Amino acid sequence: MSQTVSVGVVGPSHWAYMASVMVKKLQEIVDTKESAAHPIPPGVYRDAQELYRLVLEAAGDATPVNPPASINAYALAADAVRAQRADASRAEVKQTLEKQKALLDDLQRARAFSEEELETLASLQAFFLWLKHEGESEAYERGVGYELPVGFKTR
Repeated sequence: MSQTVSVGVVGPSHWAYMASVMVKKLQEIVDTKESAAHPIPPGVYRDAQELYRLVLEAAGDATPVNPPASINAYALAADAVRAQRADASRAEVKQTLEKQKALLDDLQRARAFSEEELETLASLQAFFLWLKHEGESEAYERGVGYELPVGFKTR
């Protein structure tokens, strides 16, 4: 019997903490144009890499190991790319995600970044910021359960 992770478990709120730390660390890297002085906490870095692994599994032609988790991760990432470029085709989304993943994999190595890489880092940061907001929103909505407080009146 195979075990898959439900889509709800890997929704935006699952990734919100990791995304918030990545936003901060990527801003530090973009500001200084180098990565040496701004290490990403190991657990956060692993989660970011895991998210992109899931994303690219669904972006490829093979069946993902965990289809619900991969498809959900891809949908999140594709929505974030299209929030920046509404007209992006599926191929362009995949290319952007692959470029982001390659740079993400190289962040722990101390080095300076080119202007093109800084643009990719900025798009990666925008994705994590978008994911952070989506995760916080999802967690809030789950917490309030879509119910109005007793005595709350609408206009």
